Amino acid sequence: EGMNRGDILREHMLKPLDVEEVAVTSMNILFDERKSWLGQPLAKKVKAGEPLMKTDFLASEAPDSAPRRIEPGWRAITLACDQIAGVAGLITPGSRVDVLGTFRIQGRGTDATATAVTKVISLNVEVLAVDNRTDLSAPVRGTGRASAMDRGYSSITVHVTALEASLLTFAQGAGKLTLALRRTDDVQAKPVQAITQSGLDETIDKGQREREQLLQQQSKQP
Repeated sequence: EGMNRGDILREHMLKPLDVEEVAVTSMNILFDERKSWLGQPLAKKVKAGEPLMKTDFLASEAPDSAPRRIEPGWRAITLACDQIAGVAGLITPGSRVDVLGTFRIQGRGTDATATAVTKVISLNVEVLAVDNRTDLSAPVRGTGRASAMDRGYSSITVHVTALEASLLTFAQGAGKLTLALRRTDDVQAKPVQAITQSGLDETIDKGQREREQLLQQQSKQP
C-alpha cells in the first residue's frame, strides 16, 4: 500500500531495496541513513517498493544534518586540506581541531628579508563534515556508494564564529593552514603564542619544558 502524505516514518515501514548503483543520487536516502529520518512526516505519497528520497519529506534535510547543527550566530566554513594538513586522514565528523596558519611577512625597507610566522587562528573547533560526510556511518560520495576513506579527504567543514569564518577565509588565501587534532573531551583553550623566526630558539626551549611537565603529570595519574 505504501505510505501517505503526513504519515510519520517508522522502522517497520522500511526494508532494504537493491537499485542500480548508477541510479543512486545525493537525494536518495540510503538504508544506513534511515535512522536520521525516523519520526519525520512525509510530504507526499510513496508507493510500496519505491526508493525513499529526501524530497519525500516536509524537510529536505535530516534533523541532524550539518545545516541544522549550526548554532544561531555561528557559521560553517569549508577548509581545503591535504594528507599533511589534514592529519593523515585521521579527522572524522565530530573531531575537535586547532587551526594554525603560517604566513610570510615581508620586512620593511629595500633590503629587508621576508620572515615566517605561525599563529593559532582558532582553538578547539568542531568538525561538522569531512568532504561531504556529516556522520561516521555515511560513505564519502565518489565512485558509487563505496567508502573512500582509504583515499583520505580534500576538505573539512568546521563550526566557527562569524569572525573566525572571516579570519579563516583570509588565512587560507594569504598563507597555509594546518590542522592539529585534539581529544574531543579536551576543552582547554589556553592561548598559544605566535611562532616567529627571531624567537624560534626560545620557543623551542619553552615547548620542551611544557612537554616534560605534561609527561610528568601523566606519569602521576593512576
